[in-house]
Amino acid sequence: MSEMTNKPFRRGLATFLAAQPIFWMSNVAYAQTMQAPGGFGASGAGGVTVPGPLAPADIEVMRGERGLASAAAPVAPVIDETIDPDKYICGPGDVLELNFWGVQNFKLRVTIDVEGRAFVSKVGYFALQGKTLTQARRVMRDSVARFYPRLSFDVTLAEPRTFLVQVVDDVARPGSYPSRAIERVAAAIGKAGGFGPSASKRRVEVRRRDGTVLTADLLLYTLTGDLKFNPYLLDGDVVRVPFEELAATIGGAVNRPGRYELVKTRDLAELVELGGGLLPSATQLLPITLIRRGQDDREDLKTFEFVAGKAPAIPLHPEDAVRIPSAAELQQSVVVVGAIAGAVPATAAVTPAVTADEAAATRRLPFVDGDTVRTLLERVGGVGPLADLTGAYILRAGRTIPVDLYALVMLRDFKADLPVELGDTLVIPFKRRNILVEGSVFAPGSYPYNPAFGVEQYLSLAGGRSRNAQSIDNVKLITPNGETKDYRPDLKIDPGSSLVVPERNFSRSEVVQIILAGAGIVLSGVAVVIAARK
Repeated sequence: MSEMTNKPFRRGLATFLAAQPIFWMSNVAYAQTMQAPGGFGASGAGGVTVPGPLAPADIEVMRGERGLASAAAPVAPVIDETIDPDKYICGPGDVLELNFWGVQNFKLRVTIDVEGRAFVSKVGYFALQGKTLTQARRVMRDSVARFYPRLSFDVTLAEPRTFLVQVVDDVARPGSYPSRAIERVAAAIGKAGGFGPSASKRRVEVRRRDGTVLTADLLLYTLTGDLKFNPYLLDGDVVRVPFEELAATIGGAVNRPGRYELVKTRDLAELVELGGGLLPSATQLLPITLIRRGQDDREDLKTFEFVAGKAPAIPLHPEDAVRIPSAAELQQSVVVVGAIAGAVPATAAVTPAVTADEAAATRRLPFVDGDTVRTLLERVGGVGPLADLTGAYILRAGRTIPVDLYALVMLRDFKADLPVELGDTLVIPFKRRNILVEGSVFAPGSYPYNPAFGVEQYLSLAGGRSRNAQSIDNVKLITPNGETKDYRPDLKIDPGSSLVVPERNFSRSEVVQIILAGAGIVLSGVAVVIAARK
């Protein structure tokens, strides 16, 4: 992951995203699916509510465009789906139709009263409050059959009841609105003028009289048409529309570019899923780009690689803007290869003959006018700890252009920054991985790096400390970036480091002892020679 401020890219991304169709609740198709069949769609004179289907004016209200102004003529209710008798809950105000056939054919209509009972002449009262339509049929059928034994009998819902539903919080006109028992949550929000500017369309709460709380996800209802995300309304319901918490925008090679609220994992993977998934034209050779606004109102560009062919589960922040690259953009890219952040030598090719596709430690980036070596490094997360800052170069049309990364990265000398052209490959080789052992050891030299080795093991490889070496406590470690560290038993040694064993400074008495010891050895040798001659 990397960060930078990139105005040209931001403008390009903003232009792209602005050109994409964004599917929101305000479109007519959504409003039509949300309409309450046979609902109270307009207001007549004096504020009297006139029953009828949602008129075009109601659709506009649901879009939040204007208030109700024209009355809809009363017409037969428009039902957008078959009522499920196992799910429809009966209550006061429902009109049931009793159909008889056989020796005689006739109909009776009964209304469930405020106590939840329905009265059938000659039969009596039936307690139907809270029962499903299927249960109501069963209760009534057995009793009615005893009084009308020669007739077949059935019960249907003739007119669903009307009741008040409260719609509160972030809607255009909070308040109580009449609803019918065949209406769903979206219809109630439409009657309240539609969603407010910061409303959550995915966390709408439906609080029932019995304390039950349901969640309506009207975005998924719009995208999938699945009615489970848009539940029925019941008497006494309170529909609460909370404020949106986290939304992000996605564009590029996805099926449904747009702005989406995130409520589950709240990460990049969820955003891609809401965007309908990747198009066949999406490419994984370019990174996913993300623009994020910081606390200081600074916009940073971040890049992420695909993981196992999927967008990674990177947590997103409010108003992040994500773009999925397409294969067509490969023609407008540059490549950074080698010792970049997160790369290891075993996965990177770093010879001048390298091609971008042959190198495993490769980051292909969209080319942006004004790109330089420094901006590329920022976008890939910088150089790795094993980068050879003196050996970097740019491959351009068969030519090799040296790049002084030591001056650019370590000395912050921006004069060493070079412009990058479309199609360039920036190669950052790895430094040697050996450990150099120098100073007062018997076999100074370069030895293979072993992550399990400490100072003592490397000194042993070099034959150990010589007679004139200082104590091991005085051994110095020079790291690849030039930092000097004192000896510790647990000192971590990175590849490319050097161990220096300083020589002792002998005192005068030690020098005399060494000379005398040497003289003694010589005299002993002479005595041996003389004795041999005798």
